[in-house]
Amino acid sequence: MAAFSRFLRYFLAVARYGSIRRASDELRIAASAVDRQLLQGEAALGVALFERLPSGMRLTAAGETLYAHALRWAREFDDVTRQIEDLKGLRRGQVDLVIPEALAAAPVTAVVTRLRRDHPGIGVTIRIEENSRIRARLDRGEADLAMLLDPDPARGLLVRASARFPLGIVSAPALRLHERASLRFSVCAEEPTIAPIRPLAIAEVFERLEAAMGAPVRRVASSNNVAMIRSLVAAGTGISLLSALDVMDDLRENRLCFTPLDGGAALQLSLALVHDRGRPLSVAARLVADSLEQALAEMVPAHPDSLP
Repeated sequence: MAAFSRFLRYFLAVARYGSIRRASDELRIAASAVDRQLLQGEAALGVALFERLPSGMRLTAAGETLYAHALRWAREFDDVTRQIEDLKGLRRGQVDLVIPEALAAAPVTAVVTRLRRDHPGIGVTIRIEENSRIRARLDRGEADLAMLLDPDPARGLLVRASARFPLGIVSAPALRLHERASLRFSVCAEEPTIAPIRPLAIAEVFERLEAAMGAPVRRVASSNNVAMIRSLVAAGTGISLLSALDVMDDLRENRLCFTPLDGGAALQLSLALVHDRGRPLSVAARLVADSLEQALAEMVPAHPDSLP
């Protein structure tokens, strides 16, 4: 059900993407039609809502005001729709989920497959986002649920479930580093190393460990993409520091090896299932959350030594 006028839907999309072209791709509407609706809306309101710049579309002060109110209207309408569906006992609906890159593989895939089998009326939109930007999506009402790495305690954020994953040295099987029970971070000064860099959540840990070591890492490459780091390690370019969560599929298929770092509980990464405390979950969202909780519990190794 379209709750808002065509103008407001187009306006929200352009404000979100800062681009008429990208908004038109999302809406699957011709860019000229989107631009025409914006111009008609601005004429009706008697004020410019966007600055049209070479780099894209930027909201004016009036546009910012309308955007804030439109987002609130959209969230409130979604909440009302969910509550009505709950009263009707419907197990259908659309759920928006935001996850970090580390989960863009088997764990979430299994959850969606299970939901499709057990609750075919539920659709899930999954967006992959930098961990640092996920909270903002929740705040803007653009997601029902989110998986966050090392979430900061914050008012308004409800942690529904969480799990901790050990950090360790990831290496190619040929190096045989996995034959040791654990490794010190100093191995990164001895072996060629691919350094994780921000905005990856683990980059801050890497920087802190390097500073504490008092010697430079033998850096041969750096990347802000976990998939690239895994590929470089698998190719024998070097070792790296990642969490067990990052390499679960590689471990199962024996592409990579994982050796926990010395340091115990202090060297772990937390993964949490969260949602906005002030926004009630629909029946559909609660079913998705239940499945994610189960998947989260199944993902956690009994102890670091149980990793391949």
